[in-house]
Amino acid sequence: MVSTIAKRQTHAERKAQTRSNLVKSAHEVFLERGFHGASLEEIAETAGYSKGAVYSNFDSKDELFLAVFDAHLEQRKRALTEIVFSQEQLDDAYHAIALSMSAADIQEPRWTPLLLEFWTYASRHESLRIIVSQRREKFLEVIAGLIEELGRRHAVEFSLPTKEIARGSAALARGMALERLLNPGAVSADLFDRVHTAYVNGLTKTTKDPQRTEEGTQT
Repeated sequence: MVSTIAKRQTHAERKAQTRSNLVKSAHEVFLERGFHGASLEEIAETAGYSKGAVYSNFDSKDELFLAVFDAHLEQRKRALTEIVFSQEQLDDAYHAIALSMSAADIQEPRWTPLLLEFWTYASRHESLRIIVSQRREKFLEVIAGLIEELGRRHAVEFSLPTKEIARGSAALARGMALERLLNPGAVSADLFDRVHTAYVNGLTKTTKDPQRTEEGTQT
């Protein structure tokens, strides 16, 4: 019995590793070829597997791209969460967030055009559009939660719902990323930092800190 369980676990681990390798390779090939230009054969070959390995883990190229999309969102969530919980001052957090977003785009300049290619394709296929939209909204809700945490930590409120602040932030980042593609020298990390920080500061309202107010009264 123990031997059988061990074999099953080993098979599950191998399958998980294969899936992870395929997602990583798909990420590379999609960035290089674009969504439509990438083939499952090339993705499998890059990962060191047969095409059958792709179909044993994913039903289609759409599903494989969604796995790449999910992995990307998870990576961004971890990076932004670390920033929120590591900065002592609100302004420092705003600058660190902007610089992290800019660095991610500079590191992978082809991600935004790839994403827009897939989103445009998904928008023409209703069932896929709904799936992508649901994933996107879930991610925005996570980022909204981080913004709310910033508000609690620094005793501020916001003039828009935090989810819409997150949506606007992402739209600003995509727009500037496209500007950078056309004219890399015109959109520096410093420029994006200033524009994005101005955006979030414009939606931030300072409130009284009850604890500090109470301490001041006692003094």
